[in-house]
Amino acid sequence: MLPLFLLALSCITVEASEKHADYVVLGKSINHRQSPDGDLAFLNTVFFGEIFRTKNGTVTNGYLSGPGEASGNLRFSEGDVLFLAGKRQFSIEALTENFPDTTYYFNYDTPDGNMRDMPVTFTRDKGEIRNPGPIKIFLQQDGETADPRAINPGLDLVVSWSKFEKGRADPKGIIDDMIYVIMGNCMGEKIVHSGPAFNDGPNLTFREREFVISKESLHPGQPYQVEVEQSEMDTDEYKKIEIIVTYAASSFLDIKTTGANIQELNCPDVPYAMDGGQTDRERIY
Repeated sequence: MLPLFLLALSCITVEASEKHADYVVLGKSINHRQSPDGDLAFLNTVFFGEIFRTKNGTVTNGYLSGPGEASGNLRFSEGDVLFLAGKRQFSIEALTENFPDTTYYFNYDTPDGNMRDMPVTFTRDKGEIRNPGPIKIFLQQDGETADPRAINPGLDLVVSWSKFEKGRADPKGIIDDMIYVIMGNCMGEKIVHSGPAFNDGPNLTFREREFVISKESLHPGQPYQVEVEQSEMDTDEYKKIEIIVTYAASSFLDIKTTGANIQELNCPDVPYAMDGGQTDRERIY
């Protein structure tokens, strides 16, 4: 049996880590580009990880260890959300060769204690595809189908999507399968978000079928871009830190509002990428 002072120190370390890191995500995603006419073109697949801080938390020195490309320890970026991505591939099979479906380990530092070897595991039968199928995005304004090339900036924009066939409630009761809708401006800045996981405010689960972008976020004569992501998830908890393992799919659609541009943004003809999955265009952020 450990001495009482060591037991007390152990409890403090676990609680302290929870004060800084809220939850972690490890995932494999498939990305598509949707044309204005509704055609879907495959872009890439990606392995990624995220560490989400608490509101006032500090998390640094994040790295992921494991097999494949993670054998040399992949480093997370610093920031509000610590992020990493592996080399993008052109199929889930090729991605899995570099990142096998097995256990990886999150590591990071906080001012009140460090996390080491937090296990996070992909669970997938051989040949099984757990990622949602390609997502088709639909737009409506004032009850009518909206042309992505001629969005009325004076009306709310209703974004809907093809059914999330794989979506389900979480049997562990931690968090249900999620949907995310994001709108970015022409410079690649994200300006509208439907809400992250474990959010105190609104967010979207597999049950929702649409999301409204307020007309207040739309300005005349501006290019924008919309992303819809569907996330099938396995969940767990380790030392009071929630874990999400996601098999995701995203589609990206460019839109443009009608009218004269009165904003100061000097927009390019093709918007800059707002997400690393948009490998078909330049990214400046």
